[in-house]
Amino acid sequence: MVLTSVLLATALLQQQKPVFNQPQHAHYSIPVGWHDELERSSNWGPLNMENKAQVIAPPGTLLLTLGHVPANWPYTYQWSGVTQDANVDLATYPVLMAKANYVFGYAHMDIDVLDGRGQVEQTLRSSTLNAPGLSSVDLGASLKPGQYHLRLRLIVGGQNEGCAAIYDWVRFVKRSDVDFLTNNPDWPYVRMDGGMDEGWR
Repeated sequence: MVLTSVLLATALLQQQKPVFNQPQHAHYSIPVGWHDELERSSNWGPLNMENKAQVIAPPGTLLLTLGHVPANWPYTYQWSGVTQDANVDLATYPVLMAKANYVFGYAHMDIDVLDGRGQVEQTLRSSTLNAPGLSSVDLGASLKPGQYHLRLRLIVGGQNEGCAAIYDWVRFVKRSDVDFLTNNPDWPYVRMDGGMDEGWR
């Protein structure tokens, strides 16, 4: 319990957004096929497992924490997370990216590819973070171009004494925008295909 409180306090202190200076691309808006800027934690539900993550939602972020495991926990580490479904055109937006502002333990995404009956056909995983940064996976490299119904899972994991991660945003983007977001991870301008700019958060 003590470690969990320390993790919460540390994560909340470190998750404050940096002051962002607009570069010369100030009017560039990232087109996205699907995204969540994490303004509403209610969009994400708990994973169907006994070890559920505690969810705290400071404005524009999602903080996931796990405390000390029960005495009879059978594994040498722990994990959990939250989930949400997404319908995405992977022919145009094949790269899934997520930004983590804070990681104590590890963070990554699991992606279930669902068939027409909602059954899992395939599961893919993004790169794993052990520190703040961007986790990503090129789904188009493993799947045929087309429209997909996907189940996204934001994962936090780590030592049995406790772990935490703060997610900032989740976006499906074009390959041509990956380098830009990698170099400008705090870039706030995004727009859905055919939509209006969403502006600063």
